[in-house]
Amino acid sequence: MAEDEKILLFTHGIDIDGYGCAILAKLVWGDKVDVIFADNYDLDDKFVHTWGETQFKDYSQIYVTDHCPTYALCNMIDRTPSLREKIKVLDHHDTRIGKQDKFDWVQIIDKNPNGMKECGTSLFYKYLVENDLLKETKALDEFVDLTRLFDTWTWKDSEKKDDAKMLDSFASVLNKEKYIEYMIDKVKNNSTFKFNNYEKAYLKNYMTVELPKKIDEYISKIQVVNFEGKKAGYVEVLDKFKNYIGERLKTLPLGEKLDFMLMPIQDRTTVSLRSIKEDCDVGAIASKFGGGGHKGAASIPKWNFMKIKNNVVKEH
Repeated sequence: MAEDEKILLFTHGIDIDGYGCAILAKLVWGDKVDVIFADNYDLDDKFVHTWGETQFKDYSQIYVTDHCPTYALCNMIDRTPSLREKIKVLDHHDTRIGKQDKFDWVQIIDKNPNGMKECGTSLFYKYLVENDLLKETKALDEFVDLTRLFDTWTWKDSEKKDDAKMLDSFASVLNKEKYIEYMIDKVKNNSTFKFNNYEKAYLKNYMTVELPKKIDEYISKIQVVNFEGKKAGYVEVLDKFKNYIGERLKTLPLGEKLDFMLMPIQDRTTVSLRSIKEDCDVGAIASKFGGGGHKGAASIPKWNFMKIKNNVVKEH
C-alpha cells in the first residue's frame, strides 16, 4: 500500500455489527481508513454523493460491510471498471441473496457451511485474516464471535450469552465513537476478550438501575394497534433502546397480546420492527413497505411508513 493511498469503508452505523467492522478496519489501516456510517436507506445516497464528490480517486480499495448497495446501484458500479476493480461488498442479509450477489465483487453469506449464522463483522474478519491483512488473535476471535452472537440473535442459546449481551450494553452506554475507541484498545492490549470487574460493575448499575427505568417508561406509553392483520405495540423510541423493549415485553402480560413491536426511531430515519411472538416474521412485513431485515428484527424507511401510516389502526 503506497504512502498516500487510503481505504474507504461504508458500514452500518446503528449497531455493534457495523461498529465491529469499523474496529477491524481501524486495526488494519489506522488513520489511512475513512469510515462512512450509513443507515439501511441512505447507503446508496451516501455512496453516490461520495462518488460524485471524489470519484473515489484517493482510495485504493473500497469496502462495504454489513450492507449492500441496491441492485440498481450495483449495476452502475459493475458498468464502471475503475470502480468495480477496487470494491468489495461483504454482507449477511439473506433478503439480498440471489439478487445483488450475482456480481462477483459482492459476497452475501447468511450462514457458513456448518450452518452457523454470520454477521458483517465475522465476514470482514475472515476476509482480512485470509488475505493476510490482519493477524488472528484469541481476543479478536472472541470479540468477533460475541458480536456475531448478538447481531444474529443466537446469543440467547449460547453459553456466552452474558458476555454477548454485555458487549451490546457497552454500545448502549457509550456513544459510537467511544465504543469503537474502547474496543480497539481492549482487543489490542489483552490476550483474551474478557470483561473485568470494573466493567461488570459499571454495566450492572446501568442494566439493573438506569436501563429498566427507561424501558418501563417507554412501555407505559405503548399503544396496541392493528397492522397488517396483526397486533403491534406502537411507541416512538431512541435507537439504543429498541431491542430491550421487545425483550422486556416477552416477560409481561402486555407482551402476550402482541405479535410484534412497531417503533418509529426518534434519532434515525427508520421504523424498527421486533418480533414478540416467534412465529411472527417481521422481515416479511417490512419487505412489503420497502424495508427488510430478519424474521425477528427488521426495519422500514420512515418516509415509506408515513405514506402508509393510515394502515395503523389503534385499538379502543
